[in-house]
Parts: sequence; C-alpha cells; structure tokens
Amino acid sequence: MAAPFDLKAFAYAHRGLWLKAGPPENSLAGFRAAAQAGLGTEFDLRPAADGTAMIFHDSLLDRMTAASGVFESLEAEALKSIPLQGGGEGIPTFDDLLGFWPAALPLLCELKIDGTTDPAAFARTIADRLEDWPGLAAAMSFSEDAVRALPETLMRGQLVLPAVQAGESRFHETVERAIRDGIDYLAVHHTDTGRAAAAAAKADIPFVVWTVRSEAELAAARPYNPAIIFEHIDPALAAP
Repeated sequence: MAAPFDLKAFAYAHRGLWLKAGPPENSLAGFRAAAQAGLGTEFDLRPAADGTAMIFHDSLLDRMTAASGVFESLEAEALKSIPLQGGGEGIPTFDDLLGFWPAALPLLCELKIDGTTDPAAFARTIADRLEDWPGLAAAMSFSEDAVRALPETLMRGQLVLPAVQAGESRFHETVERAIRDGIDYLAVHHTDTGRAAAAAAKADIPFVVWTVRSEAELAAARPYNPAIIFEHIDPALAAP
C-alpha cells in the first residue's frame, strides 16, 4: 500500500502547479511542474462510465473543455480524447499521473462523489490502485461513506465543508465523526483553520487547509501550523 507520510512536511499544489495562462488545472503538465518544484500535489478523481479513475474536478465537462455534458456519462477513451482548455492534452487518468510521479513526493487524492458514483465502490477502486504504488499517497473526500470505505492501511483524510457554508454545528459534527472513525488527518477550508486546529490538537492528528490563494490568507493560517494547499502564490512562501 502507498506509504504514509508527515502531512506537514510538504506544501501541496492545488490541482497541480497550474496557471491561468496554462498549463490548466488537473493536467499532467501542471503535475509535472509541481514535481519539478519539489511539491506535493492535491488533485481530483472521479470515475468514467466504465469505472476508470480519471483526474477532473467538475461533474460537467463544460468549464474545463470545449465539450459539454455529464462527465460520468462517457467512458475513459472518449474522455482522454477531449482536450483541456488552456492546454493540448486530454483529460488524464489516475494511471497517467502515477506513471511519472516521484515516489518521494506525496499525492493528496480527492475522491469526488456525486451523480451516480457509489462512494464505497470508488473508494475501493482508488485503494486497489494504490495497493501497488510504492510512493507517498493519501486519499480524502467530502463523502464520509467514501472515507470509511478506504482501508486503514491507506492514509485517510476527511474533507469538511466550510462552516460559513454548512454551519458551525455541521462542521463540528463532521469533524467529531471523522475523529471517531479514526481518520489520519482533517482537510478544511482556510477560514476554518482555528476551528480545525483545536479539534486536531485534541485528537493528536494533523490537518491541511485549502485553498490558500494570497499571502494574507497564508499569514492568517500560519500560526496554527497546518499543512497548506495553495495556488497562484509563490511556492517558496507555502513551503513548511
């Protein structure tokens, strides 16, 4: 199984080290740039119609490609032939990334669960692929069912909806359930850094914050010593 790692020892490029002028988010070019910079990376996984794990954030194709429609309605070969906006490459598979990613740099794999995706089945798909991965990797999701379905031999994180969106009670209830479930780390919005820090310290687990996009947001998070998922700021500033 993919090896566990010290979450706070790395900074993580959000959807790869992408730029508005290209390479695009969740692209192999963006992941190569992150690796060359010595960064970990966070990225999004969702299944094609045939179950293949693909790297793509949205449930619809429209924002990131010239195509339209529901992502999960197409099989992998069709998705791979659709170019990403801002770059010439097609939508990548999880295997494409694992084929070149350095074993010494960590992957934060976010499982996107929506539409008809079965949380437990997709969690097993990702865990099975990471069974033989020799490097550093962790999996996480907003779906509690998906996180619970991940094997305990894999480093598991619970993504938590922002308190400003879900409400204070739901935020804390989600965190408390995740800790009872024995997760290895929390992943929270940077506006919830203080809330997460208290819970993580009590449970003696680390946490990572997303997505830091300015030096001001970084400065606000730093006193709580989280790991940082960032975009569009100098990677040297985000480094631990």
